[in-house]
Amino acid sequence: MSTTAMTDMTPEPPKAKKRSKIPLIFFAFFAVVLAANSTMIYIALSSWTGLETRNSYLKGRDYNQTLEILRAQDALGWTVESVLTDGAAPGEFLLTVRVTETAGDAVSADRISVRLERPTHHGIDQEIALEQAGPGVFAGRVTLDHAGNWDIRRLIWRGEETHQSVERVFVSPERIGQEVTQ
Repeated sequence: MSTTAMTDMTPEPPKAKKRSKIPLIFFAFFAVVLAANSTMIYIALSSWTGLETRNSYLKGRDYNQTLEILRAQDALGWTVESVLTDGAAPGEFLLTVRVTETAGDAVSADRISVRLERPTHHGIDQEIALEQAGPGVFAGRVTLDHAGNWDIRRLIWRGEETHQSVERVFVSPERIGQEVTQ
């Protein structure tokens, strides 16, 4: 026998077994899902403003009664306008509310309640005491620390009649003394 034949007969060393990539892909998939869910949970919890509708079930149940109240309010024909003018210092404002009837005559209201609410944040809302400044005109001072949208929620009483309305105003950063960066 020749030596070449003997070398051909020597067994080859065993090849290393290939490891399957399936477990690695499986764990990588779930790691990506876990990272995405963790990111979404963090964003949801850190961006929640705390705003919620109180008694949402009762408000939904009493919807027809709310519609009747709105029809009665519309029958009054009152027009309510609010003006927010700048005060002496940045962030100080004079809020004037004018209430008129359909013919343009001033409404002699018994009482008026005004609340400024930030639609996107909880905890910085303000009640404002307004005094009568003339027939159908009420005015009061307010200090606002935040720029952006504000809802002026007005509730007016005259005897048994009531009128409720909301008006949105925008307060620019310059009006409260904040620098505007471009």
